[in-house]
Amino acid sequence: MKAALRKKKITFRRILIAIFILIVSLLFLFYILQRYWAHREGYFVPDYERVTLTEESDYETIFMQTGLGKSAVDKLLEEDDFQTILDAQDAFFQTPEVECVALLGWFTREDRLVQTPEEEVKESDIEYGEGTPLVDLQPGDIIVTLSTHSLGWNHGHAALVIDENTTLECVVLGTDSAYGSTDNWCSYSNYAVLRVKDITPEEQKEVVKYAKSTLVGVPYKLTAGFIGDKAPYPDEWQFGLQCAYLAWYAWNHFGYDLDFDGGRLVTPYDLLHSDKVEIVQIYGMDPKDFKIETEAEGKNSGS
Repeated sequence: MKAALRKKKITFRRILIAIFILIVSLLFLFYILQRYWAHREGYFVPDYERVTLTEESDYETIFMQTGLGKSAVDKLLEEDDFQTILDAQDAFFQTPEVECVALLGWFTREDRLVQTPEEEVKESDIEYGEGTPLVDLQPGDIIVTLSTHSLGWNHGHAALVIDENTTLECVVLGTDSAYGSTDNWCSYSNYAVLRVKDITPEEQKEVVKYAKSTLVGVPYKLTAGFIGDKAPYPDEWQFGLQCAYLAWYAWNHFGYDLDFDGGRLVTPYDLLHSDKVEIVQIYGMDPKDFKIETEAEGKNSGS
């Protein structure tokens, strides 16, 4: 009897030890995935030569040197603000100081630019820096970053632009879609501003009006688009939002499907590489991965 009881105790102890080892191993794996695997490619800094920009430089050259697309360049030149283009070039070629900070514990984290040296940064008192200021935001634009990662997967984050100061976004599990600040996006380690091609200001306003009336205060749902119709009516039980799906849903309502691969899961990557959007501006991303509009009257063009 005593031998049997002792055997049970030993077995129970071994089970507890096995569970403990499993938990520690998983925690260590999560740490490796989030701290190292998610950052395996480092942060983008141009590996090509910096050149002297002038107001006569063509769009492709300016894009490669600053990350500013045609519409952003035109806006700045119309405002006689060439200095901002030069400032964007400085930011684009500068090696970033980045800290990986918690968004949802160790499960979801994001890479943010910081102002203080890395060895002095504490996660509780980080002062965020910024890359290139957002110079040409219009209602209905989409902002995307690939710096947000969960368990090593750099899935990114996205938001719909309401106006030059305001976004609408679904941030993380357990929250509802809500308004945010466009200034918040300048501290991500990378970001892109996208604009749906060949649209009118009236269409942009209608998309924003619809989003404000329908897509505010909606619970975050990872399964958005997976059950039933990909775009169910807002009053259906399976309706919910996640960040990229919010922007996709708003534009899809007006007949623009911005999902790059057409699958059930809409990701920031899908929005970023949709053939229905143009690049307004990028920071911390390789310009060689994108094609921009370069044709304009009275200005050189490239491809």
